[in-house]
Amino acid sequence: MRMSIVALVFVFSASLACAQGTKNFTAIDDPRWSKTSPTTPKELVGVKGKRIHLPDLDNRKYHHHDPSNIIKYNGQYYLWYTQHNLTTNGWDGFIVWATSPNGTDWTTHGTAIPRGEPGTLDDKAAITSYVVPHDGKYYLFYTAFGSLSEYKGITWAVAESPDGPWTKSGKKLLWPSGNPNDWDGTHNDDANVIFFNNKWFLYYKGKPPVESTRNGVATSDNLLGPYEKYAGNPVFAGHASSAWVHRDGVAAFGFKTFWSEDGFHFVQTSDWSPGTVGLYCPENFGNGSNNRGVTWGLVVIKKPSPRHIGRLEVPLSLKKY
Repeated sequence: MRMSIVALVFVFSASLACAQGTKNFTAIDDPRWSKTSPTTPKELVGVKGKRIHLPDLDNRKYHHHDPSNIIKYNGQYYLWYTQHNLTTNGWDGFIVWATSPNGTDWTTHGTAIPRGEPGTLDDKAAITSYVVPHDGKYYLFYTAFGSLSEYKGITWAVAESPDGPWTKSGKKLLWPSGNPNDWDGTHNDDANVIFFNNKWFLYYKGKPPVESTRNGVATSDNLLGPYEKYAGNPVFAGHASSAWVHRDGVAAFGFKTFWSEDGFHFVQTSDWSPGTVGLYCPENFGNGSNNRGVTWGLVVIKKPSPRHIGRLEVPLSLKKY
């Protein structure tokens, strides 16, 4: 099915403010993340994007959101995303998948990661997927919520190809401490995994009981851990964020657009953010420096309801810089 284009173009100018060091914060605009640096890539300062309606991914029977990153395999693009009933908040969801030859015409294939059997780590929900090709296998990281823990954390499944079938590990990869005073003490969610500076960087969302969500990072020498949470967390403000290797650093969409030279210390480069998006960036997994830029991804479109998946064009071309 060919796409019908209903485009909404968002253009925002960069916002600059003074940076200060502080560990206590409640506002979205944390002053630590509010100033560009002299090394900030210029294309991140003038970010703009365009959303395109995809009829193949607009199923009005369910909520569809939390698009994964995009993987290319045997000439097809692969996407995983969350599905749940219209009457629920998503914490009964599971992961479905789709493929496309061109990123606009999609074929859905049903369930990739179901909720677990009673008494397992994910018997209530299995949502928010992210897939990493590594050493000839495919690893799908996702958020588990189940009867074995009162908290929500990150686990993984593995397959020989992105077509599955997927074998769940049943293991806790990154999990909350249980301390409600910690910014991520009761909720670890939305894994984004990249290979950068010879380490695996796992970016994730934490949610304290009262404040808004933030994003932190944990690192490991091995894809499957153990991961050590960075002592300076959180590193940028966001909800369902996306991080990617960009030039010789790391860029991220959170509540706004961010940039880091080392993957830990982020500065805000723009007021703009596409919201919940999964990007196509094969360089995220140790395939060289990303001197191409991110050009497209898949994004959540909230209106008209229910939530569904559309295409995002965000041509961060690096050639002109």
